[in-house]
Formats: sequence, C-alpha cells, structure tokens
Amino acid sequence: MRLLLTLLLLAFISGVFSQNIAGFSDYQNKFYVFDDGNIRQLEYQPVKEFEVGDKCLAYVTNGDHFKAYYNHITYDISLLVSSYKVTDNLITYQIGTQLYVFEDGVKRLLSKFVGNYLAGDSLVVFFDTENYYFQAYYNGKIIYLEDGLLFANAAFFKVGANILGYIDAYQNFKVFYQGKTYELEQTPNIIAKLGRNIMAYIDPMTGFLKVFYEGEVFEQETFKPKSFQVGYEKVAYVTNMGDFKLFDNGETYDIASYKPDFYELKDEMLVYHLQNQLFAFYKGEQYLIESFIPASYEISDNTIAYLNQNGFLKLFQNGEVITLSYEKINEYKVHRNVVIYNEGMNTTKIYYNGKTYTP
Repeated sequence: MRLLLTLLLLAFISGVFSQNIAGFSDYQNKFYVFDDGNIRQLEYQPVKEFEVGDKCLAYVTNGDHFKAYYNHITYDISLLVSSYKVTDNLITYQIGTQLYVFEDGVKRLLSKFVGNYLAGDSLVVFFDTENYYFQAYYNGKIIYLEDGLLFANAAFFKVGANILGYIDAYQNFKVFYQGKTYELEQTPNIIAKLGRNIMAYIDPMTGFLKVFYEGEVFEQETFKPKSFQVGYEKVAYVTNMGDFKLFDNGETYDIASYKPDFYELKDEMLVYHLQNQLFAFYKGEQYLIESFIPASYEISDNTIAYLNQNGFLKLFQNGEVITLSYEKINEYKVHRNVVIYNEGMNTTKIYYNGKTYTP
C-alpha cells in the first residue's frame, strides 16, 4: 500500500520509554500511526489536526473528539478542547477555563481557572487565576512557586525543556529546575534563552554572558556577545571580538576564530556555514558535511537531512553521511532521529536506526 504523506511529526526517546511513532494519512485521508515498525489505522475519516511528542500522539477527530495514542493504546480524552500542546513527555489541553495534563495514560486537572501557561518536555507552568498562584506541574506534582502579586507584574516568563526562567513581583530573576528554585539576579528585565536543562542570559549590570547549567551559574564571557543560541545542554555564541564558541555539557569549544556566515543550534546539533561550506559540530568534533550550502535542510536531535546538488536525499547522523535515496524526492521530514520521505511516483518511506520501512 502506498501512503500519501499529508502531515508528519515523529518522536523518539531512548530507553524503556522508546516509542518511535509517526502519524500520517493515506490517499483516502484515513489516519494511521507508525509505531516502531508497525502500522495501525486509528481513524477511518480524516482528522482535523494532530501533534506528536516523544511518548504519545494527540489528535482531533473529524467529530471533534480529542484523542491520545500512548503505549499502543488509544484514549478518548474529551470533546471540544479549546487548545492543546504535545511536548516530549506530556499532553496539555484546555477545556474552557480548565487546564489538564495527560501523562503516562493518566489525565489530571491542574487548574479550574487558568491564565497564561507554558509547557516544555516534562514541565507545565501556569497562573491559577482563582487562587492567584503561580504554579508548576513537575514529576507528577503541582508545586507552588509564587503568590498572586506575580500575576500582575510578571515581566519575564519562559519555559524550556525541564527548566523555567521568570522575574517575580520584587524584580528577582529566578530559575526553577528539577524541583528547586534558584534566585540569580535582581532586575526588572532580562535577555535570556532556554533550552533543555540549560539557560543562557545577559547579566543586566555587567553585560556578561552567563549560563545556568546543572544548578550552577557559569560566567561564560565578560563582554556581551554579538549573538547566542541555546539547545540541548548547549549554548553557541559569537563573542564581541567575533570568535565562534560552544558551551557543551560544561565544556567550552573554540569553533572558529571568526564569525560564521550563519549558524543554528538545534537540539544536539550545531550547524554553521563557513566559506560557502556546510559544517556541523557534534560530540566535540567538527565535520565538513558538504562543500556547498544545500538549498534547504532539516535538523532534529542529532540528525540533518538534506538534498545534495543532484537532488538525492542525504543524511548526516552520528558523525556519518549516507545517501537515503537516488530518486526524485517530493518531500521529506526529519524529527528526532527518524526521516520520512516521499519519492518517485508517490512512494512513502521511513528511515530509522539503519532500516528503511515502506508502508
């Protein structure tokens, strides 16, 4: 059976929670899930929308039922949800003023009257407007963070994967990480970016680039950088002198002594352009991927998929470059370490962990 890829998101997480799931529709708009090499039809009619995280898939049926697919089981969660979001490990959804979380097959009410909220990986942060509390849901528990004064005065409020940065009502810049709250600076505003288990910010008093990582603050640069980006336990930046550097799991690497033409830090991968060549920095090593800049490429986790100058689909993964297809590519998508592509006369293929699946 040939399946037409109409919309695609995939997920992968290592360890016992590995799912390797994908959602897609066929030429008749029937909705399927690809689950670690197995294909299962979930809906006979087209779905209105869906999202996929590392552990589960959520979608809205043609009849407005909100459903979740987790651990090979489909859950009919609710009718007429107002909004929803799928993170690596959670599904958050709102019904009117009520905020819920779905985790490991169990749904839980977080707030009857919710204001602003954000979710990332295993963390949900929200304002409860009934009690005027600023709270976090983490590790199966609701944790009180601040009282109602924050609700009216929050100047900064950002969530990364497993980490929260915010300014409280007394202009204290704080970070919540692994169930603990740390007070970092006193300031009415801040320039900060959050990734997975890491946050980089500019000290408003000194202009230093600082990095919060594993409960510690590192003074990374004593002058304000020209730019910086944050990924999985990583911060890439260009110094005020133009040096290109990477903070990676507590180590600092000098990538180049001059500013790259372009760079992007996403998930595990730092990709950059130098002298019209495509490079990647991965696990302490620099790799020349191509001696040209592809017209487009997709980055996710430790994977880069792109079309070479002949139009062939290639993949950089785990430090190696391989060719996935020598046929005309209609479309391709990479998420985590999985690539789905449509080639030739509408043939969809899935590449994962060295194997190619054809539905």
